[in-house]
Order: sequence, then structure tokens, then C-alpha cells
Amino acid sequence: MRSIVALNIRAGARTHAADLCRYLDSLHPDTVLLTEWRDNAGGRTFVSWAEGRDMGYASTTGGCTPNGVFLASLDPFVTESATPTAQSAGCLMLARFPCVTLLACYFPQLKAKALFFERCLELAAQHQAASFVLAGDLNTGNQLADRSEGAGKYYCSDHFDRLTWAGGLSDLWRLTNGDCREWTWLSPQKKNGFRIDHAFGNGASVAAAAPICTYDHRARETGLTDHSAVVVQISDAAGQPRR
Repeated sequence: MRSIVALNIRAGARTHAADLCRYLDSLHPDTVLLTEWRDNAGGRTFVSWAEGRDMGYASTTGGCTPNGVFLASLDPFVTESATPTAQSAGCLMLARFPCVTLLACYFPQLKAKALFFERCLELAAQHQAASFVLAGDLNTGNQLADRSEGAGKYYCSDHFDRLTWAGGLSDLWRLTNGDCREWTWLSPQKKNGFRIDHAFGNGASVAAAAPICTYDHRARETGLTDHSAVVVQISDAAGQPRR
């Protein structure tokens, strides 16, 4: 796996699915994780996009809404649902690749996120001996560093912080960018900034892959969706980005 792009496509992408496919092409990913994917006409556009690039793909909509997770990759993988409950809007999909296990995340809102964080911690503990990456829309960040001044407080921010100090996971964007502040979602009216889209990796994945994590804001800034994309570049054993 050379790169992972994670993007919330907003309510199934509505009329923008084809444009979002062209946007994904511009990033040249070999693994794509889409949240708020829906099994409808827009969703099938992403399926056709993946098929046209000889990607394997899988999806799950294990929550109580049509919104789910779609994963496509040039690398072989097998998946299973890891969603802790069907009573909330979110879902988790565990994907096993030859060299890494990826947990694709779409979290619900408010206190319902707590069960999802607990499940992430359980899975991180189970996979601590091998490369493990968690990515997607967590709808949460650090209470101080990941929201603009005056923005509403996060629910379950303590659970978010536990991914690092209890789960042994590194926030890959922080690992790459230090104390910088950057937003992946803006509130529609007040335009307050929040960093709610993330990628985390355990010690084995960081040591093996030297990941570099950035955000690409073009899809959000042009109105194709309301989230920025998480882009994780992964190096090979020699420490050079694979192309």
C-alpha cells in the first residue's frame, strides 16, 4: 500500500459523485476510504470508478442510517464489520491487507461516539504486534488544539485523547505537522473550524512505513463535499515514497 485517501463525501455525494471521482484521480491513491457512502446511484458511481481502475472494493452500512463506509484498493484485502452497535449512525469496517490492518471509521455524533472509541481501543490492543492504521471521520478532536476559538466543544474528546495515551496510537497528522492548526470541516453558519477527520497508526505501522499525513482541502473548498481529504503517504522498506 502506497497511499490512503480518506474522505467524507457528504450524504452519499448527491449530484457530485462523478466530480468526486475525478478529484480522487487527481490524488493518485491506491487505497480510498469514503465515509457517508450510500448504496444508491451515487454509490454505484464510486463502484464503477473502482472497477475501472482494477480495484477491489467493499462497503458496509451497519448503522441506523443509509450512511456507510466504502473501501477500494489496488492491494488485496478482506473485510469484516466492526461496528459496535446498529443503534447509532456510525459504522466501522476492519480491512486486512497483506502488510497492514486498516480500520475504516465513520463515527456518529454526540455521546454515541463513546462506544465507537471503545471498539477502536479494543482493536488497537488486539493488533498491537503488527501494523495497524485507523482512519476516517471521527467527528471529534482534541478540545484545545483541534477547534477554532469560539467553536462548540466536542463530545467524547477524552475518548479521542485516549487513542494516544491508552491505545498506543500516533495521530499521523500531528506526527507530520506538529502543533499546527488546520481544519477539515467548517460550521455552515459561523464558519468555526474543526479537525475531525483523522488517521492514526500504531508503533509498528509508524516504524515500518514512515507515514506522512496531510490534508487536501480542494473538494471542500469547491463545494463537492463539506470535508477535507486525509492523505497518508507510505514509504517502502528503504524509506523512500513508492510511486
